[in-house]
Amino acid sequence: MHVTVKIEGINLEKLLRIASEEGIWIARATRIDARGMTVRVRADQAARLYTLCERCGWTHVTLDEGRFMRLARFLRRRIAFAPGILLGILLVFLSSQMILSVRVENARENAAEIRRFFEQEGVHPGRLKAAFSLDELRAKLSHRLPGLSHAALRYAGSTLVCDVQAATEGEQLSVSGDGMDIVATQSGIVKKIWVSSGTPQVVPGQAVHKGQVLISGQERSEKGTMLPAKAQGQITARVFAGGEAKVSLTQTRSVETGETRTRVTLATPWSRRVVRDAQPFDSQDTSREIQRVVGLYLPVWREIETYARTQVFVSPRDQGDCASMAQGAAEKIAREQCPPDALILDKWVNYSMIDNEFIYARVVLEYEAHIAGRIQ
Repeated sequence: MHVTVKIEGINLEKLLRIASEEGIWIARATRIDARGMTVRVRADQAARLYTLCERCGWTHVTLDEGRFMRLARFLRRRIAFAPGILLGILLVFLSSQMILSVRVENARENAAEIRRFFEQEGVHPGRLKAAFSLDELRAKLSHRLPGLSHAALRYAGSTLVCDVQAATEGEQLSVSGDGMDIVATQSGIVKKIWVSSGTPQVVPGQAVHKGQVLISGQERSEKGTMLPAKAQGQITARVFAGGEAKVSLTQTRSVETGETRTRVTLATPWSRRVVRDAQPFDSQDTSREIQRVVGLYLPVWREIETYARTQVFVSPRDQGDCASMAQGAAEKIAREQCPPDALILDKWVNYSMIDNEFIYARVVLEYEAHIAGRIQ
């Protein structure tokens, strides 16, 4: 790295001779006029050249420090940022090695049980990935929920994804251990029963509630006594999902009047000081802007809040439009309670008006689902 220096004085050839004798290597010297010369010297010897000029009465001005010298000066001025950059890199690395969230997919009625399983195993945000074996967790989960036909665990970045598939019709839902019952995982009306072992406790067309025994873990022997048995089977039922929503019969809108006020705050990570205060309006729109203070190497910024005065206008809305919006919102809530692949068999909608201010809608959806589960 080299520095270009302009030197003025008399007998500049003497400067070159003394510099050579003192070991200052000058790469190039160019005469400007009778009293001026530009020289190019190595950056690490520039200070010695400046000392020589001051000792002998020559004036010197640095013309060009070179690209690398400017970079080095820039880094020296901002050396305080280096610990922050290193800390940021460390935090990014640690976050990549940690579990920041847990997501359960396709679990349906088993979602709550799977989340309880993760809590008991200590799998929660903030734990290191290296603390767990996905194969061991998968084996424990399959043993905990034998009604799953498929269970897969994987990492998507810092998210632990649990993708499971419940047993479908045609597969057996078996309960480990003799004498344990199969119960309803949700309320509904029984449509179809398939029993491999155990004694059915319900019939098609019967309404059942969540937790009710569907297949008991007992069978009658040839002698008429009841013996424990491994309950196996599947129950298909018509189940229902509901949603409620309300929509206002009036519409409120605000219009800016053009009157504004500005509040300016000077802030640092440690303190805040209002340099220009402004009182807010009774009704207003607020915008906020952050401006860095240029020219300082400290973390200082200005927060500019602009208050724009508004007037509020209330107007009636069409009752039919409000009813349609309320139904759409209620139906969306109901569909979120249904499985993604559920086939909707029927839909009921009920409307009512509340104090001439709101339209209230309730939507009930009917679909088929397997409701056989086990007692914990």
